[in-house]
Amino acid sequence: MLIFEGIGEINRLMQIWNSPAWPRFTHDPLATEDLLARVSARLGAIGGLQAALSAEERQEAFLRAVTGEAMASFAIEGASLPADQIEASVVASLAYRGAERPLLRRTDAIAELMLEARAGAAPLDGALLLRWHDLLFHGIEVEDRGRWRTFPMEIVRGATGRREDVLYVAPPPIRVAQEMTRFLDWLAQDRHPAPIRAALAHLWFESIHPFSDGNGRIGRAIIEHVFARSGAGAGEGALPFSLSRQIEADKRGYYAALQAGRRIVGDRLDATPFVCWLLERILAGVSLAEAEARFLVRRNAFFSRHADLPVRADRVLRRLFAEGEERLAQGLSAGPYGRIAGVSAATATRDLADLERRGVLRRSEAGGRSTRYFLQDEANPAPG
Repeated sequence: MLIFEGIGEINRLMQIWNSPAWPRFTHDPLATEDLLARVSARLGAIGGLQAALSAEERQEAFLRAVTGEAMASFAIEGASLPADQIEASVVASLAYRGAERPLLRRTDAIAELMLEARAGAAPLDGALLLRWHDLLFHGIEVEDRGRWRTFPMEIVRGATGRREDVLYVAPPPIRVAQEMTRFLDWLAQDRHPAPIRAALAHLWFESIHPFSDGNGRIGRAIIEHVFARSGAGAGEGALPFSLSRQIEADKRGYYAALQAGRRIVGDRLDATPFVCWLLERILAGVSLAEAEARFLVRRNAFFSRHADLPVRADRVLRRLFAEGEERLAQGLSAGPYGRIAGVSAATATRDLADLERRGVLRRSEAGGRSTRYFLQDEANPAPG
């Protein structure tokens, strides 16, 4: 998705802010009722599941969600962040929460933005959004950094920038401050359930497109903020997963839903297609969060039962768990064990046999070089 300057003679349907319907974004409750009920129920269930985790497990799940959110939100825009740096920055930001500290790297600033959005400590206002824009481009040269944009903007399909590919024209810069005030006033007073409010807020914000760059990333942080403030206390309603990972999985659908959600129907803008699409992605995110929470429980239970593992075997098995459920399901043979442990094939074979005797692993039926060993735990019990 490319954005560029210069508003020409564009079809007025692309300028919805010039229609009597602007900015009355509405949705059809009959079309969203079932999805909303499912989202609410599933969010409640995952909240209960995560409440049963240990403090350490909850912290790990939180770290994964924030780190994944930062990386996926950038990936949607075709950019990338180094996973190790963003995770280190999130950990540092958590450790020094509330204390003044220098932002040494861009990832430090991005971590600060993500944690502020998920904390939801303060109501969303113009000053906070401008701060987020400044943090997003910390150390980067970008026009109008930390300010509303000062130039016209069109959103076009593809990278050619041809007139026939224009999808949407954002309000002119002279109207941006006024439009943002109206948007933020609505957000402060709106009483829709959080999933609906988050969807409408994201669509409205993206339709104003108030910044020179980074509108998508900040718009997704707004979704996080809306959920964070929906609980009994600030931050308690925060999404327990990375929504941007789910959006990235259907990036084409995301842009299509944004377009479909701007349809003028009488004196309203029908946002129903975007609301439904976002609710579906939230459901997908909850499913992933449930699987990850159960995986954390399984991992920690495994190492609690096998607290006396030899150091080398402990390191190899933790590496396997770190690579995830799919890798564990593949089992372990002498070759990969030896590479991870840095030992010969003969030593790896002896280690694996020892783990089988200990009841940690079970051997597959295939023999010879293809012999594989699988975890002997409650999620993968011995046959028979």
